[in-house]
Amino acid sequence: MERGAADEQLARSDAARTAAEAEDPRPRLRTFSARNVLVAVDGTPEAWDAVGMAVQIVQQTRGRLTLLTVVVPAPAWTQVGLFATPVDGSAERVAEEWLRELADAIPPDIPVTTQLLHGDAAHLIARRADEGNHDLVVLAAHEHGPIAAAIESVQRRLLRCSHVPVLSIHRPLTPEEKAAEKAAEHPDPTQPPAD
Repeated sequence: MERGAADEQLARSDAARTAAEAEDPRPRLRTFSARNVLVAVDGTPEAWDAVGMAVQIVQQTRGRLTLLTVVVPAPAWTQVGLFATPVDGSAERVAEEWLRELADAIPPDIPVTTQLLHGDAAHLIARRADEGNHDLVVLAAHEHGPIAAAIESVQRRLLRCSHVPVLSIHRPLTPEEKAAEKAAEHPDPTQPPAD
């Protein structure tokens, strides 16, 4: 079946489903196919996990990726991922290099584009998702570290303003991190409490 015919058949089935839902207002399980995925990356190691998940998704759907990073206007020095960088254009160069490195890691059978924007990250990611007709936004979650609070704020705002689903990827814990987390949850009763 040609791609145009398949798209036409999909549109007809969507129209039939919409008509059936109008007749029967009970809640239904909705599914979607993420063929056009926007991955918001921030220059951190966790971004690799987000890109890896997005690659798995588009391999299943034969889709495409857009890697997006946002350079946030800042005073004379700024934090770009893990690196404090002077804002003399070097933040943009670091971001461009990071995007190139990520794009080069994508399997060659997956179409990928990169985009660098300047401004408020949450609103620009949401706007780009709308303008690019993306089906899904994927980004890395940061639970610890110096930028965790800032990234969490972007994620919360993105969830409020995005018109498409947002998938937040948490980095898997290493065995050592799991053991430390378990020890923190169940302290040894024979040891004095930590100050």
